[in-house]
Amino acid sequence: MIGFNTEKKTLAVITLTVITMLAEIIAGHITHSMALFADGCHMGTHALALSLTFFTYILIRKYANSQSFVFGTGKFGTLSGFTSSILLGITGIFIIKEGIERFINPVSIELNEAIIVAVIGFIVNFLCIIIMRGDGNQHCHHHHSHHHDHEDYNFKAAYLHILADLMTSVFAIGALVAAKYANWNFLDPIVGIIGGIIICVWAFDLIKSTSMILLDAEDLDLKKKVQEKLSPEVKFSELHIWKISDNSHALVGKAITCYNDIEIKTAIEDLADFECVTIETPNK
Repeated sequence: MIGFNTEKKTLAVITLTVITMLAEIIAGHITHSMALFADGCHMGTHALALSLTFFTYILIRKYANSQSFVFGTGKFGTLSGFTSSILLGITGIFIIKEGIERFINPVSIELNEAIIVAVIGFIVNFLCIIIMRGDGNQHCHHHHSHHHDHEDYNFKAAYLHILADLMTSVFAIGALVAAKYANWNFLDPIVGIIGGIIICVWAFDLIKSTSMILLDAEDLDLKKKVQEKLSPEVKFSELHIWKISDNSHALVGKAITCYNDIEIKTAIEDLADFECVTIETPNK
């Protein structure tokens, strides 16, 4: 279960993002700066993704004890991470598209103004990374002296949105400074394309991970480890293992030997967190 600490961190980042977004949009309107206005709108997409993360944590808490969900609310976070990763991928594709268009048809850039916007974006996103760091993305769970690495895809998607924005800010600052002092204007669209590709790779990896959970895909690696761990005492005529949340697994099988569910679950608990273990044995 995700604690209030992660929720508070996410809410703090949302607040900082929204304040920056409003400030840039208002400043852009007053100064007639398209760069400030556009970056403010871009911050709005990240505020939307972060809000999705925050409200998902609220839903997970609200329905934690609901009987409507057979395996609990773990997939709420997975679904949120999947949705947010699609938004991340769309952002990456948009950046690549803009980079290609600007490379083919260069446009005049107000370098001083653009550098200020990029620096503001860097500072805000750096602060957000500091706030979010060290909680939720991956942590070690201690259970009966065993260690399991836990992944929170809801948090990871939000973290990647911020990291992507931080990375594009760094790339933009470097490219704009090079354009200002070395007249390397071609770098701006190139680094945009590179940044967009990296973002798309991150998004694809997250989409792949979350979709496998949402589709109840068989965890073949863990299945092999379970079979090796129990061999030769326990053999299965049928065995299925899949993730029911970011961190928990279910196991359903038919064992040829007479070991019961509890004995088998105890024997394999060091391999993963098994929320549900159902074994049909000859003595049943």
